[in-house]
Amino acid sequence: MQPFPLVLYPAAELVSVTWHRPLLEPVGVYVCSELPVPEEFTGLLPMVQFIRLPSPPADRRVHDIARMQGIIRVDEDAGVPAVDDLAGFVAAHFATMSGQTITLPATEYTPGGPATVGCIRRQTSPTPFADKNTGVLARAFTGELYLRPFRVG
Repeated sequence: MQPFPLVLYPAAELVSVTWHRPLLEPVGVYVCSELPVPEEFTGLLPMVQFIRLPSPPADRRVHDIARMQGIIRVDEDAGVPAVDDLAGFVAAHFATMSGQTITLPATEYTPGGPATVGCIRRQTSPTPFADKNTGVLARAFTGELYLRPFRVG
């Protein structure tokens, strides 16, 4: 009897950040999964943060369902139209990850290479987000990222 292969999934935050950085950083938008230290926070606005929320279970050999939240922050002086415009842009490009293969760098524990997004489901529209940081306007949306596994071993 042959053992089952080792099944590893790409980090959902890394997939989201890797997809959005080439789209947003050339126009001065900082993309992250963890917020910068308070001393650097204001200087890095506008900012898009992707975090994984508690997610539904999935078939371990078929796909991982990662419920993601995208949080868009701009300096409050930029105004509501600016945060709404950026949030709409980010949410639209999040949806375009569906069916894409995104090349990830190797990490200490997982192989690098192609991460395949099977589909994006149950995505919400950006809505106002109560941010604890002062001097920012924020919007957030959620969506489920269906990731196919890396197969190793």
